[in-house]
Amino acid sequence: MRAGPGGGTVSALEADDDRAAVEDATDSGYGEPTGAEHVSASSASSASSASSAASASPAASAPVTATPPPAATGSAPVTAPLPPRPATAVPAATSLSSETPGSGAPARPAAGPAHRGAESPTYNDILHRVLKPPVRALLNNVVMSITLEGVENVPLDEPLIFAGNHSSWLDGPVVVIEAPRTVRCLTKVEMYRNRILGFLLRLVGQIPIDRSRADRVALHTALDELTRGGAIGVFPEGTRGQGDMSSVQHGIAYLAIHGRCRVLPVACINTGQALPKGARWPKRSARVRVVFGKPFEVEIPANPRSRKAVAAAAEDIRVRLAAHLDQSRDD
Repeated sequence: MRAGPGGGTVSALEADDDRAAVEDATDSGYGEPTGAEHVSASSASSASSASSAASASPAASAPVTATPPPAATGSAPVTAPLPPRPATAVPAATSLSSETPGSGAPARPAAGPAHRGAESPTYNDILHRVLKPPVRALLNNVVMSITLEGVENVPLDEPLIFAGNHSSWLDGPVVVIEAPRTVRCLTKVEMYRNRILGFLLRLVGQIPIDRSRADRVALHTALDELTRGGAIGVFPEGTRGQGDMSSVQHGIAYLAIHGRCRVLPVACINTGQALPKGARWPKRSARVRVVFGKPFEVEIPANPRSRKAVAAAAEDIRVRLAAHLDQSRDD
């Protein structure tokens, strides 16, 4: 699934670092057990050990009576053995509540452990925020003719996935520049082969992804950004085309499910006419519209590692994105 400047992709995200979420619906998940899994394992182990000890040594559980010391015969006094130490039950792991404490409002379903936590370096977006306003003014008023709509629909303080249609190389830069908050798009690693362009992409926080393999670093970096409350940009169609959302890759559903975040649809209108394939410079005569829709939640399936569940979530996302795109084109 291509995303970001230069048409990056998230199709490689369908393979997790242990291929649990995408390749095997019955896998136990990430290689390292979570804290709840550790407690559950310890509880089961303690209960098993106590049961085995009781069955193997029934005499050990019998009460022990201290015997009086023998008459003085010059030998050392005999002491009674101590009673066996009772086994201490380890409390089982508790599951997440379906309600938010104190509010009475139902929380989003906790159908399994979310992403295991931020591990990649934190991106400092100060330079990104400083450069965006002048670049946006230059792009909208000099280089191209761009109209923004629905900016008020973009939440600024929650993890979010920007999902746009993909018909031109312009789509990625336009979403990153026009969004009212920092967006880190998944960008194909080929764009970084140019040293100057690669430097600029890293400077503004874009995430390189190698489409030829299961890119664990890109996957975890994207999930880490969502864990920290940041925003990720993807183009789920997977390649530049008609940009009609007729099909999507499953990577966007994987990110939404495991990142526990909402998806915000973005309609890029007429970017294909502004910069068609083969063109080196955008046409200012083409009127480009960027329409931000209202974010929506993705239902967390009972088994978030099931391929069928992820595919079903991806189709639900596609339908919503296509509806937003059709409505934006009709307006």
